[in-house]
Amino acid sequence: MQRRPEDLLNAYWPQLAIIGGLLLLLLVVVSQGLLLVQPGYEAVVFNRLTGLEPNTRATGIHLLIPLVEEPILYDIRTQTYTMAGRAEERAVADDSLTALTADGQRVDLDISVRYRLDPAQLPPLHRNTGPDFLNKIIRPASQAVVRNDVALYSAIGVYSGQRQELQERMEQDLGGLMGQEGLVLQSLLLRNVDFSREFQEAIEAKQIAEQEKERERYRVEQAQLQKQRRIVQAQGEAESLRLRGAALAQNPDVIRLEYVRRLPDDTQTILADPNVILNFSDFLSSQLPKVEQ
Repeated sequence: MQRRPEDLLNAYWPQLAIIGGLLLLLLVVVSQGLLLVQPGYEAVVFNRLTGLEPNTRATGIHLLIPLVEEPILYDIRTQTYTMAGRAEERAVADDSLTALTADGQRVDLDISVRYRLDPAQLPPLHRNTGPDFLNKIIRPASQAVVRNDVALYSAIGVYSGQRQELQERMEQDLGGLMGQEGLVLQSLLLRNVDFSREFQEAIEAKQIAEQEKERERYRVEQAQLQKQRRIVQAQGEAESLRLRGAALAQNPDVIRLEYVRRLPDDTQTILADPNVILNFSDFLSSQLPKVEQ
């Protein structure tokens, strides 16, 4: 007698259920035994029998012991953490930085910290700090370094001349602290510095005073130059008069020559004295140098 498919299914159902369950269990075990690490990440492996493994798992596919080894992925790419007072730039709800300068002026700063994890230091970082290294290391270390270093400079120095020096000092100090914890500081950017309104008004007033002082200095220099020019001009005129006086003393006829040259061109004779009639042609020919033939 031929058996119906329903009867066969009912007869072998327990065996099929067991086989399906075994296959599902095998699939789960196999999936837990394979670790895929994407580019830009590395994995720290915790072994429930022996503890944290000293070496990380890099990019690729790795075998794990199911239910014994547990991976924890870390992003080793460059990351940026920003501490700012303006809401649109803050990394968290309230992450502004306020410090006091050496002369007691309050200053608000915007700082960006660019960093990455050191793959060789991931196991001790995971053991000592865990994945929340941002709030446990980077943030408090940044705040401490910024406040300590700003306190070494005057408000004017932070405002202008020593700003680059301050940024380099903070980068060096923060890099040392982060390096001790397995983090690599790539750069620290001092993006903005804000002082109180009173201080900014005082700075603007000082700049206006300096500009006015420069303009006054320029006017004084111009007046001195004008004075020097007048002195030189007067000295030149005095020297010219002296030379003319000397020439007249040596040759009195020069006066008559100058007088004649200033007369109209059509004047031929002039009566200077009742007994003297001066002929210009004879006079000029006697005064002009003779040309040798």
